[in-house]
Amino acid sequence: SYVLFDLIIAGSDTTASTITAALFLLHEPRHSTQLASAREEVANVDVLSLSLEEVRDKLPYCSAIAKEVLRLYPPVPFVGRTSVAPREVGGLEVPEGGTLCFSPYALGRDPSSWGNDADAFQPERWMADSATGGSPSTFCWLPFGAGPRGCLGTRLGLTEVVIGVALLLQRFEFDFDRKDDGLKYKYDLTLNLEGTTLCELRARK
Repeated sequence: SYVLFDLIIAGSDTTASTITAALFLLHEPRHSTQLASAREEVANVDVLSLSLEEVRDKLPYCSAIAKEVLRLYPPVPFVGRTSVAPREVGGLEVPEGGTLCFSPYALGRDPSSWGNDADAFQPERWMADSATGGSPSTFCWLPFGAGPRGCLGTRLGLTEVVIGVALLLQRFEFDFDRKDDGLKYKYDLTLNLEGTTLCELRARK
């Protein structure tokens, strides 16, 4: 029951912040091409009828948007692992009980992995290579961790973001009053969108 509780709690704020960040980024004027591509993709898709297996096939661009937002703004800024025995990691001696941390945020913005446009919002990189986004390894993108200690809700969380973004773009027009000065954010335990912006919603025909 504790695992289920953690899964539900961890999958609420994190998913909400990722969907919110995606919508804001897409509605920045500099990303109008990406917004148009996403709207075109969802225009004639019955999103709620899709099976889990169909989501990535029917919504590849929305899937790319989700991965790109998670690359730039992972909900959890760092992940720690505690050694159960003395080990050497990357030339560093780690004692039993020692804790090492890695940062999905830093990994996702490393120019040596993602190129000179590492800080740019470009979902297209995942269309060209859906597995790695063009990075040298799948371990360059770790918003959910990896291996036996990776997030149990990886597939659920990613699917929620894809479907959430697709449905909202399909059903509403968004007009943010602050969309020219970039996404403001801060990290506590998880990603928090900082400051305020008003957004007018209009139902799409």
